[in-house]
Amino acid sequence: MKKKRIILYALGGLLLAGCTRETMSVPSVSEGEIIARVSVDDLEGNGIEQDARILTIQGYRFEGEVLKEIITSFRVGEDGSYIFHPQRAEGEICLLANAGKVRNLQEVLPDVTTKSEFLKLSADKDELASEEGGLAMSGWMDPNGVSSGKSEVSLRRSVSRIDLSSFDKGVKVHRVTVSHIYRQGYLNGQESVETPDGASTYDFRKEYVAFENGSECLFYLPEQTNNKLQVEILASFDGAQHRLETSLPAAIRRNVVYTLSVYGRGGNLSVSVTEDNWQAGGETESGLQLNGLVDVDASRLSEGVRVNLSRDTVFIPYTRSDSHLVLLGESGADVEIEGQVDGVVVQRVAGRGLQPIAGISVSISMRMPGTEEEYIYLEVYRQNVYAGRVVLVVEPSPIRLEGQIKLNEQGICDFDRYVEGELGRLTLPAGKIAGMEFDSGTSRWIKLAPDGETYRIVGGWKPNDPQADGRVQEGRLVISDADGKNREVYVIRRRNWGLPVVNINGTWWCKYNLRGNVKTFSDQILAGTDPAKEIDLATYLSTCDENELLHLLGYQYQAGYPDGYPLKHNETAFYYEGMRNSAENFGLLSSEEMAPEGYQIPDYDDYAFFTRNTDFNLGGQGTHTYRNAAGQELTVTITEREVSFEGHLYGVIAFYEFQYEGARWVLCGLGHQWNTTPGNIARMSLLLATHGHSSNTWVMEGYAHTEKPGENWLKYVPQNNTKTRTIRCIKKPVEYIYE
Repeated sequence: MKKKRIILYALGGLLLAGCTRETMSVPSVSEGEIIARVSVDDLEGNGIEQDARILTIQGYRFEGEVLKEIITSFRVGEDGSYIFHPQRAEGEICLLANAGKVRNLQEVLPDVTTKSEFLKLSADKDELASEEGGLAMSGWMDPNGVSSGKSEVSLRRSVSRIDLSSFDKGVKVHRVTVSHIYRQGYLNGQESVETPDGASTYDFRKEYVAFENGSECLFYLPEQTNNKLQVEILASFDGAQHRLETSLPAAIRRNVVYTLSVYGRGGNLSVSVTEDNWQAGGETESGLQLNGLVDVDASRLSEGVRVNLSRDTVFIPYTRSDSHLVLLGESGADVEIEGQVDGVVVQRVAGRGLQPIAGISVSISMRMPGTEEEYIYLEVYRQNVYAGRVVLVVEPSPIRLEGQIKLNEQGICDFDRYVEGELGRLTLPAGKIAGMEFDSGTSRWIKLAPDGETYRIVGGWKPNDPQADGRVQEGRLVISDADGKNREVYVIRRRNWGLPVVNINGTWWCKYNLRGNVKTFSDQILAGTDPAKEIDLATYLSTCDENELLHLLGYQYQAGYPDGYPLKHNETAFYYEGMRNSAENFGLLSSEEMAPEGYQIPDYDDYAFFTRNTDFNLGGQGTHTYRNAAGQELTVTITEREVSFEGHLYGVIAFYEFQYEGARWVLCGLGHQWNTTPGNIARMSLLLATHGHSSNTWVMEGYAHTEKPGENWLKYVPQNNTKTRTIRCIKKPVEYIYE
């Protein structure tokens, strides 16, 4: 710290109460006039300029113990001096700045008020410090000792200042309370710190959402003796709230700054009280107390890297940079690096400078969109005692990227799975544009959709994509200036998976039942491996090998269990391997829980399209035309086939081919098992997993023409949860379908 001498200049439009102003380029002094060069002592870099403002000034001249004159007429020179003409250059003069709100001064009268009475003038805190009136200050001069009519006057503030400081990473202050503060104090300094008789008290309280990584002035208070000044701070650290308590010194001295510093170390919070005079140290740089500062001249700063005026904070932009910082400190000081930010490398290197304690290399790669402001701390210690710090503020990218897209240090988001729909939202700063780029021959599977001031990043789907076999799809999000310069390229990848589908009345129905694990695409029959791409599925099912047919008919499922049950034979009867005694409810589960990503379990309306009512007979073997409940015409062809599986006769099964406006969709499957006893399988009764109702589900209740000719019923009826289900998915609604 050093003594910062401020020669105060009169500002344009500034009113000096009780002071007549005449601005001069060079003071012209008449006989008997005095030039007062006024200085205000200030902490180096405290950042609170109003603490040193002089808005009004008055003089009180005493001879002996009696006030003889109140001086209200001053001229102000451009060099900041105050020129006045006392009646006599005798006694001593008290200059009061910013004391116009002190009501007790109205009782001060020449030839009446004594110096002792003047020194005992008290004032309320709001009279001593206010936003509009500044801080009251006082200083004394001896007009007899003025050389060549000039005098140096140092003003001291009549109040103290309480600051809050919190710079440790992760520490957030939410409330500060200081109780039992005396409101009244003396305008002038006393021989020792005193509190006026009868002074009243009040409590200070300030709340924050989250005060962090900074310092600020809390309030001003009069000089006072007070052993009841209790401080309570509510703060959070590492996800836990802490209530910290401490006390201010019993003697609060004027012109002193008291700082409440909140620290977080090793999961614990602590608070300390430190004090510094507004006036501190000598006038030369050699007297500066170096508790960790940046030697700007000796440092090498990349473009855009900034150091604040107090040289204890370095702002590092999000763009790629490589800087070398030189830190200054007291002899014997050392520095420790605390904190880590992805993409930022901070390490010790050889330094240079007047009193170097460390050379710090700071390298940063391009920070990714969606990052937040983060901090690295260069902690300065002297003889193992904490002495100060330099904060590296790593600024976030101004490009906001929200949602599922998370970029790694290389600027890549690899979902490594199938995703679609809105993947993220992109917000650009002014002057930036964005677009998607793809390699030649690659589908444009992802797009930017403008939405007000943002872009929605939307992943799409291609029906029956032959390349939807799990291969990686890649797109590049390119952000640049409007002229194409300063390109930032970010890679987005996904796995391309897809099931073969048929569009019936706007609903994309999967061609095959699920098999294996419902979430695992590689267990399913994929669009690229569909064996019936070039032939009607019903024809293929009627003629293919029985092992192939069993593979295509899929597994049975119970709600809540993603691994399906394959058909097996135990040399006595058929059964579904792995079936459980109880299960959850398909109707109440999320429609997507028992389906691959991008697909869902059908609900009542989806299956209802194929019927006229909830108990509808499609007819027997052969082709039939009918109208559904909405009056739409459909045709169904029912084909039977007797099959053997696992080396044993299974019996007759049926395939139901529905046609609507040229599209063909086949419902088929293995019958359900109603309990865990082998053999209890209803071979032609397909319980279809249905979402949306707690008890009812759709059922294809089929009969061989030799058993009940002319009967195949599509019903919506109650069924218990234990019975196994066939899962035939539909495609979840998708915003973007690409070619």
